[in-house]
Amino acid sequence: MTRWEYCILTRMSAGLDTKWFVNRVFQHHDTSLPSEMTERQFKAYNDKFEELHASRVFPLLPAILNLLGADGWELIDDMNTGMAGGEGWLFKRPLAERPRRSAPKKKQASGRRR
Repeated sequence: MTRWEYCILTRMSAGLDTKWFVNRVFQHHDTSLPSEMTERQFKAYNDKFEELHASRVFPLLPAILNLLGADGWELIDDMNTGMAGGEGWLFKRPLAERPRRSAPKKKQASGRRR
């Protein structure tokens, strides 16, 4: 059975020079600003997107879609994030199964005694 990995690409404004992020996650605290808790693989994508944004060659979306597509992500849906100008696109790709480690076999003692 195929297992899937999901990714949400979020647009943070409506301008041509908008910033895009994938699976950005924040832990909110009662007494301080939220801290980012994005998984390492998605943080790497976001760092690449920041580099693209810093190049000031807009629009970024075609380059971002090419990066995601090259890594096997497939667009499956769009969504309204509820933020003004915010938009989200949902992607999926097959989750690579990790080989299961079998427990080391225990040597059985023979029932014979000499």
